[in-house]
Amino acid sequence: MKRALSHCPVCNNTLMISRLSCSECNTAIEGEFGHGLFSDLTDEERRFVELFVVSRGNIKEMEKRLGVSYPTVRNRLDAIIEKLNRKLRKDDPETRRLRRLEIIESIKRGDLTPDEGAALIEEL
Repeated sequence: MKRALSHCPVCNNTLMISRLSCSECNTAIEGEFGHGLFSDLTDEERRFVELFVVSRGNIKEMEKRLGVSYPTVRNRLDAIIEKLNRKLRKDDPETRRLRRLEIIESIKRGDLTPDEGAALIEEL
């Protein structure tokens, strides 16, 4: 099965899933659906997470399965955790609210024009 694209190949904006269908009964559901927390992981990172879960988080087991050292497993795990945390912070409503307030304050101070601020807020 192919993995759904999460970003537009033209402008790199986040793509929305708009239709889900059942291959058995042909039921279809339309709307706007997200890709989930792991959508920004590369195939290699996703495979690492799968192995980590199957290994019950045992780093020694991961060393054996991957044929790499403990520090290498830790570094890969830490990089994936940081990537997931960035996505969680970005998707968090409170983070977006605080970012909007920062943009408004920048407009008030004259650091941004109203048009620049509006464009940044739209990106959120």
